[in-house]
Amino acid sequence: MSEITHARRRLLLWTAAWAGGLAAAAAIRPAGAFQIEEMTSTGAVGRAYAQRCGGASKHAALVARLQAQLADDPSARTMTATCPLCGCPVVVSR
Repeated sequence: MSEITHARRRLLLWTAAWAGGLAAAAAIRPAGAFQIEEMTSTGAVGRAYAQRCGGASKHAALVARLQAQLADDPSARTMTATCPLCGCPVVVSR
């Protein structure tokens, strides 16, 4: 074989080795994009999220339905549902 073929094979081998090493290094660290963070309703993000669809007046029917379900189930302390219009979580508690 010619020297060009050997050089090309060495280049491909080193490229594959480096790519494999970088892939292995990336795979062992945790993915920070998939963390779950608690959001308080008093924080800036919680207030912005709660006011995303216009506030509690838009959720009046959903709140009434959750309060009826809460009254029917004496062991439950809270009821949660997702607004079908905007995706906001609506929570009713005793």
